[in-house]
Amino acid sequence: MQASTPVLMIVFVFTFIPLIFAELARNKSVPTIEDFFLQSRKMPAVMLIFTVYSTWMSAFAFLGAGGYFYEMGPVYMTAIGWDALFGILFMVIGKRVWFYGKENGYITPTDFFQDIYEYKPLSFIVTAVMILFTIPYLQIQLSGGAYIIEVASDGMIPWRISGLIFYLIIIIYLWAGGLRAVALTDIFYGTCLFLSMIFIGFFLVNKAGGAEYVFQTITAINEKNVVLPGPKGDAGALLWISMFVTVPIGALMGPPMWIRFYSAENKRIFNMIPLFITIAAIQCVGTMLAGSAGILLIPDAYQSDAIIPIMLLKYGDEVLCALLFCGVAAAALSTANSQIHAVAAIYTIDVHKRYINKDISEKKLTSVGKWAVLIISAAAYILLLNNPVMIINTGTIGMSGTAQIFIPVAGALFWKRSNGKAAACGVLTGILVLAVTFANTSSSVSYCAVLALAANTLVFAGGSLAFPADQKTREKIVLYRDRYERDL
Repeated sequence: MQASTPVLMIVFVFTFIPLIFAELARNKSVPTIEDFFLQSRKMPAVMLIFTVYSTWMSAFAFLGAGGYFYEMGPVYMTAIGWDALFGILFMVIGKRVWFYGKENGYITPTDFFQDIYEYKPLSFIVTAVMILFTIPYLQIQLSGGAYIIEVASDGMIPWRISGLIFYLIIIIYLWAGGLRAVALTDIFYGTCLFLSMIFIGFFLVNKAGGAEYVFQTITAINEKNVVLPGPKGDAGALLWISMFVTVPIGALMGPPMWIRFYSAENKRIFNMIPLFITIAAIQCVGTMLAGSAGILLIPDAYQSDAIIPIMLLKYGDEVLCALLFCGVAAAALSTANSQIHAVAAIYTIDVHKRYINKDISEKKLTSVGKWAVLIISAAAYILLLNNPVMIINTGTIGMSGTAQIFIPVAGALFWKRSNGKAAACGVLTGILVLAVTFANTSSSVSYCAVLALAANTLVFAGGSLAFPADQKTREKIVLYRDRYERDL
């Protein structure tokens, strides 16, 4: 049965609304690299809160969460805790990074490290980590979004076409308005995904007989459906804690969040973030209800990541499904647009300006940034065509890699003995431990990430104490910290 005209209209309206925001953003944009990537460091509170929320809530948080509750029991409820931790870290770390960035003109994460540590190998490592661990995460966002639109249109819009449409729309509004366009679009996407996550949970649990019936029944079937370590016996307290640590730290250190640190209009905005992100964590109730209802509604799903789309198709009418699928797609697209934009910034500043053309003019550098958006999008689309399967573990791997950057960031902000060589050795050790443990054990990615962070910390702390003190780095850490504290 082919999709009806109302369904196709819903899909196309959802897809092209960002073009309206592109025009609004274009009218306010100025042709500078700081405006294109940082909105001239003047992003107001509402825009920053929505773009942080929308970037933080990805396909991993929507489709992956439902799959976790369906297959692994309640371990994903740690998401409420990591939402709160993410908000607190964004305030504590982000406010300091914002102040340092404003004082010294940072645009990318590497600018921060290059200024404070002045150790080129570390700068190169940070740039490489940011790119290598963001691209796979970007791919699964658009894989998820493209798949959802194919399902919503009943195959009328194949995933290859919907993926191409998404990339083209993202390119258009990023080209037109840079970060300003992303932030405006994220207000729309964020509203869609929050309402959809809540509604889907209550809709599906009602179809399964109501919340009380669902939880009584799945407990009678197997009480491990509602207690740790879950029905498979491998999702206990240790995984709960590991995910609680890995996910918020990894997301915080991802390049899109650095862009948002730098772009804030003032420091007071950072104080609002923990409250709003924690309130938004109520959406986890939606995925918990949906995943738990799936145990009764679809007891033998072939792929846990797809449990929410499968249930919606079976129990919702086509118009409702189209609306809700657009909400699911919003989770993917609101993260993908930020990742493309942030990786473009890293290429433009950290690669092109630093290594290819140091004397490039502001106007030409802004043009390079726009072309970088196009090229990165094209590369991601090619990856999508060659590997369309959405693997939720890929998201955790991406965040586990970027999480390794947190250790030298904390050192640069709080420990005057920090050393650039030790930081480089620590990050490399963390990445190596992550790769080796994940490749050679059956452990969860989150376990491997925590081990990698521990190894990273030991090498960084030990190296900073063992290597000769770097006087320039020490002076900058103390100077910047004193300036920040005087500004409070």
